[in-house]
Amino acid sequence: MSLKNDVMDTNNEAFKLPPVWRDKDKIRLLFANFHTRHWDIEAYDRKMIFWMDLINQYCTYLGKANFSLRELQLQFMRGEQIPACLDVVIAEMAQRKQIRLRTEYEYDPLNTWSGWLLNSFVKRPLSRGWLKLKHVIIAKDALAESFVEWIHLDVLRTLCSEMETKVLDKNRGKLLHLEALMTLCKSCQMRIHEDFLDLCLLTLQARRQVALEFKIEKKTQRVHLIKIPADENESLIISEADLAVHNLEMTQASLMKQLESLEDEIKVNDDKARQYVKENKRQLAKTYLRKRRLLEKNHERRSLALHNIETLLSNVEEAQNNGVVLDAYKIGTKTLQKVLNDSGLKYDNVDEVLADVRETLDQHREIQDVMSSNTSEVVSSHDEEELELELCNLMGGKETAKPINVCNNNNKPEIVIDDEQLLAMLDELEVEDGTISQASQKTLESL
Repeated sequence: MSLKNDVMDTNNEAFKLPPVWRDKDKIRLLFANFHTRHWDIEAYDRKMIFWMDLINQYCTYLGKANFSLRELQLQFMRGEQIPACLDVVIAEMAQRKQIRLRTEYEYDPLNTWSGWLLNSFVKRPLSRGWLKLKHVIIAKDALAESFVEWIHLDVLRTLCSEMETKVLDKNRGKLLHLEALMTLCKSCQMRIHEDFLDLCLLTLQARRQVALEFKIEKKTQRVHLIKIPADENESLIISEADLAVHNLEMTQASLMKQLESLEDEIKVNDDKARQYVKENKRQLAKTYLRKRRLLEKNHERRSLALHNIETLLSNVEEAQNNGVVLDAYKIGTKTLQKVLNDSGLKYDNVDEVLADVRETLDQHREIQDVMSSNTSEVVSSHDEEELELELCNLMGGKETAKPINVCNNNNKPEIVIDDEQLLAMLDELEVEDGTISQASQKTLESL
């Protein structure tokens, strides 16, 4: 019996199934139906957790959160043996709110109160009533129920966050086709399944991360355009201006490809013309030269068209930038006006306050000058009295000190002593015997 030990994803890379797949006895227990839980609670919970983790790993590896019971049964086959317990696992995951029906999720991705009320009291009762009536008339179709799709919520959140980080943040302000977005995902090394991309974008739209435009293709509504806003304040509506810029960019890309193709053809015809000239086949060489000239004229026209389109795009971008700058000016002006009004800053008020400041400073300066002048005179008089008293003490107090003439030089007091006063002061000094040299004695006698 052949064993199927892996699952292939869209890139033909294998999802490795756990090693237990090779153990015949263990895999038989894992594939069997669940018994009543109270018989063996530990074994029941261990088996349930095994299948829940395996489904999570399978969805994460394939880069999609949508799956059906039938898909899991076929992917987890071991030879010809199909797991018989997956319906119970899916029911348990739904009860734990780990998964949601795809039909319910597409109607209300964020699981809001309005969606819950509508599903609980309108859609779900009607659906159950219809199913009961259908099962009464027609036998229950287990095969059809196995194709019902579910959404794994944890895997969905992980993939959407990865899409936002790896793709959206690097392409802000762009308008893309669905195919272009898929190419970006591959270039950013993000593993996401093509069948799940619509659901991921629907979730991001509900989170206000992208804006979508749909189209009907083969009686099915499909995502056509994806707008990635430049910032949180940008509108999430695809306007006519966005479509016009997108068409210009698509035309620019198309012209670039055409020019590259024309340049290759020109080179080929030029090489052939040269070859036929070497072979002396002049008519054939002329034919390829004429064709080369036609291609060159076509190339010139396409180049001119490309230049005009690039000019238009440049003007549009410049106008958008000017609009942003103008909006910034308006916001700055309103803010400045509000600050000035709130703080009461006006020209008349400021001029009046500054005049008061200047007047106050002048008054303070005058007061300081007056106080400084009076203080210096008082201090000068007091210093003179102290000097007279100290001089009397030095003279031994025998004679009363004569008045001292004081003259001010640069507002500084200066004491002037004449010769008679100086001789009298020297006579009063007492000197020990033998301490005066002969030269000093002669000097005194000459005086």
